[in-house]
Amino acid sequence: MAQWSLHPSSQSNARVILIPTAFGHDTQAPMAILNAGSELCAFEPRLGIDVDKLAVAQLPGLVDEPPYGMCEAAVTQAWRRQQWPVLLPSVLAASWGAIRALWKHYPTLSVVHCSAHANLMPPPEMTQPDQDTSYGSAAWVELLYQHKLPVIHVGLRSGSARAYAWLKAHHSPIFWAQDGWDPQQVVASLPDQPVFLVVDCSVLDPSLAPAVHHPEPGGVSWLQLLQTCEAIFAARPVVGLSLGGVAVGSATRQTARVVARLLNWLLACYALHSLKVAAQPQPVQTV
Repeated sequence: MAQWSLHPSSQSNARVILIPTAFGHDTQAPMAILNAGSELCAFEPRLGIDVDKLAVAQLPGLVDEPPYGMCEAAVTQAWRRQQWPVLLPSVLAASWGAIRALWKHYPTLSVVHCSAHANLMPPPEMTQPDQDTSYGSAAWVELLYQHKLPVIHVGLRSGSARAYAWLKAHHSPIFWAQDGWDPQQVVASLPDQPVFLVVDCSVLDPSLAPAVHHPEPGGVSWLQLLQTCEAIFAARPVVGLSLGGVAVGSATRQTARVVARLLNWLLACYALHSLKVAAQPQPVQTV
């Protein structure tokens, strides 16, 4: 079973640090992902990487709120220790705190945003007059544009007319879920600079991950997401990861297991392409 779930490494010798982060009373989703790891074998045969050989530690769960200063502090500490930070937030808007921490050290940072939703500012008619939407879960990506960070959208299939106009005006590369794409097309759209990877599990089709906050039909296939993420790791330094979007409900356990497997894959990609861990030879198939 995956050691990052059952027997995480000590923080002092870890190469990767998992940072579960809750917002408000939603404390269950990040821990559901970590607990689901106890049901997984950590070996990724497609990559030949045994994630159990990678020293992965966990921080105690954080409870943070806008502007997500605790996430920023945790990621800054991980960077100082030369540990790869993996944020597991209950609300994807907390990614802004992690991105802000790394942006200070990588001024040319770009962001790959894998999500069904654009997460740009909603139209005025959908907000209350006294509502601060700047750090809301439906608007946080707009902060990236306001601070002039390059953003590449993967798996997008839901957004307002205003969001579409915004993306078109900012010439954002968009890989629509319904179009299909070659992973190298995503890589070609990336600036030649460090990447922060955000994976909202709503990017997957609801048949795979039903317990998300705003499920959208027609999502990205499992294999397409895995191949796209690996291509990014192979081509660019991925300096941080945020993986979340699980909603608490009747299908949480099923979705958390899928997201835990995705986390294991991303850890294997990091080991193979960033740490240059030697892959185990693949078994010879006999006919």
